[in-house]
Amino acid sequence: MILIRFTGGLGNQMFQYALGTCLAVKNKTQLKVDLTLLLDRSQPHEVVTHRDLDIDIFNVNLNYATQEEIWYFNGREYNHLPGKLLNRVLWEGGRKKNLIVEKDRSFQPAILSSPDNKCLVGSWQSERYFEPVKEELRSQFTFRLPLTGAAKELGEKIRSMNSVCLNVRRGDYVSSPVYSQMLGTMPPEYFRKGLEIISEKTNPEHVFIFSDDAAWCEENLKLSMPYTIVGDEYAGPKYSTKLHLMTLCRHFIIPNSSYGWWAAWLSNHASKTVVAPLEWFKDKSMSSVDLVPQSWIRI
Repeated sequence: MILIRFTGGLGNQMFQYALGTCLAVKNKTQLKVDLTLLLDRSQPHEVVTHRDLDIDIFNVNLNYATQEEIWYFNGREYNHLPGKLLNRVLWEGGRKKNLIVEKDRSFQPAILSSPDNKCLVGSWQSERYFEPVKEELRSQFTFRLPLTGAAKELGEKIRSMNSVCLNVRRGDYVSSPVYSQMLGTMPPEYFRKGLEIISEKTNPEHVFIFSDDAAWCEENLKLSMPYTIVGDEYAGPKYSTKLHLMTLCRHFIIPNSSYGWWAAWLSNHASKTVVAPLEWFKDKSMSSVDLVPQSWIRI
């Protein structure tokens, strides 16, 4: 069994699931997931954004670990078992040996050699962690719910033209003292430069601006070509509709957000141009050298 301990929002859960799938396939074993940290509400909401299970918007195969499996890997005592002291000694040795915690954000190739019976805790934000199973993941990362109504009409419009997805992430990147210091937001100049780069390579017809702060976009992004700000009326369950619409675009300007990263990655346009931040983290001690695929343009 490979156990993945989910943390973070949808994009982070996708990275974690992707690595887990790769290791489960390699070891010919089962992938299970642990929601303990994901659903933890002990930290104040003002400090850490509370998350829910979001990855089930896709056709993924979720197998939930039992409480005993979670305790074994994640640090809980088997107080309900007889022979408490002996069991604790055995459990402690096994837990430390089989728990793998991400050391930093750079790609760690040794992780891909991990054997069966491991629990992985981390972000694992690199395509290199799941390159061997990327086609399998594309088949699972398909949306459970189809586009309907106005969203379906917008999706048809996006597909019909040389469209650009411009994704602006603000929200807790502004309000949270943790995320604002670690990540921060991208300025208007970044998006304008990205659009210039795409315009040099192709002839974009329309820009679709997807954001969690439509008012900021309306005030700060005055583009020189036709554009539409796609608001939260298109969010859908767990923001799945908005992500679905984003994946239909042909080109992408993404912020330092795993949500935008996956929108660009899931796009099936072979000639897509993707612009991503050169400095993904505001915190200079964190590396993003392996986070962005080499075919994407970093500015």
